[in-house]
Amino acid sequence: MIKTKDIFVDFGDCRKLIKKVPDSSVRLVVTSPPYNIGKPYGKYLDTIPLDEWKKLIKDITKEIYRVLKPDGSFFLNLSPIPYGEDREILPLPFIGYQIMKEENFKIRNIITWTFNNMQNCTNRLSGRYENIVWGVKDIKNYVFNLDKIRIPYITQNDKRLAGGKGRNPTDVWYFNRVNNMTKKSLNLKHPTIYPLDMIERIITMSSDKGDTVLDPFLGSGTTCLAALKLGRKSIGFEMDSSYKKEIIKRLNVRQ
Repeated sequence: MIKTKDIFVDFGDCRKLIKKVPDSSVRLVVTSPPYNIGKPYGKYLDTIPLDEWKKLIKDITKEIYRVLKPDGSFFLNLSPIPYGEDREILPLPFIGYQIMKEENFKIRNIITWTFNNMQNCTNRLSGRYENIVWGVKDIKNYVFNLDKIRIPYITQNDKRLAGGKGRNPTDVWYFNRVNNMTKKSLNLKHPTIYPLDMIERIITMSSDKGDTVLDPFLGSGTTCLAALKLGRKSIGFEMDSSYKKEIIKRLNVRQ
């Protein structure tokens, strides 16, 4: 366990650990669960039957709905994956969407996250995107700080835009993935690491300073790090305690 005034991280099955989180106590949940494609996550077997994977996502989504405040948001990052003997593309984001709807979430956006650095395919078009499904408990009442995430106007010299706050970043986002060279330079070993600036955008957009942010599949600790930088409290759960040292180092926590 890692515990400070603003950070709480525990290790084990997130479906059990989240039971300790009080009802309606978290403003924002942002996470990316394992994609079931055989990534080397250590203790977690990333090649389980699809029905078991669906149950994992459904169980944790049900708990996420419970712990979220009435005006809270849930951002679920998933990717289409090659699946089965034929390696047919399986749209995990759509499965995530279905589960979120079954657990009473209202969907605000399905964000497309695009990037460049990825392997090139030879028998199909190379994948260059993942989806982030954004759900809320109450579609008429949720935190959305648009002005804080606006981006520069494309047209720089239009006088009609003078004094404007910038444009809506839309539902198509470009953030480079954290590649192996970057991981090596940061001395990180986790196989899948969020772009920190993308998580900062989500936290800025859908929470306020002092709020609590939860990530039930914490990995190397990116969500907690982004929350800490932005003045939020954070809760993280990670199956494999071998990443504890990595998380402690990133959060600069004394143990």
